Amino acid sequence: MSETEKIILETAKREFLERGFLGTSMRRIAGLSGVTTGAMYGYFASKEEIFDSLVKDAYEAVMNAYRNAHEEFASLPYEEQVAGMGTITARCIEWCVGYIYDHIDEFRLILMCSEGTYYSSMVDEMMKIEEKSTEKFIDLMRENGMSVPDIDPLLEHMITSGYFMSFFEIVRHSVPRDAAFSYIHDLQAFYKAGWERLFGMRL
Repeated sequence: MSETEKIILETAKREFLERGFLGTSMRRIAGLSGVTTGAMYGYFASKEEIFDSLVKDAYEAVMNAYRNAHEEFASLPYEEQVAGMGTITARCIEWCVGYIYDHIDEFRLILMCSEGTYYSSMVDEMMKIEEKSTEKFIDLMRENGMSVPDIDPLLEHMITSGYFMSFFEIVRHSVPRDAAFSYIHDLQAFYKAGWERLFGMRL
């Protein structure tokens, strides 16, 4: 990557963080980077391409890790799924917290500045993975003789939405790294107990 590209990306990152994707223009990025708008188009075809260059790797790392954790859980024998409910995803979430703090600007961009881009749907995509995994687990418990009460789909969505909105508050509120791990540990314990109650696994 050339020095000019690096300058453009650093400038764009500052602008996106301050103004959001929709509020940032190619012309302004070019001017603050010290290049003409025409010259900048020789490096990046659009501000979408610039945003993609800034966040794509971080986005895919977390999404792939989360997706893989759920696939790993689903591949376990039934008894291990019940005994270790939440363990695999908890390890994944802990890894995600560390990764997010190692790439904090990228996740501020994704979570707070990405309206108008593909990346603005990150939380929704993670919720879909979680909801699909929960439904498969409920079906598996019932197939193995457990009497799992019916859970209203809207309630399931509300719980899942609440979890992810809470999870990413560590980024939105600039929570210090050590405190973030503590908060997320407690958050996971809270939601695990709640799901076990709804599944009829505890009184």
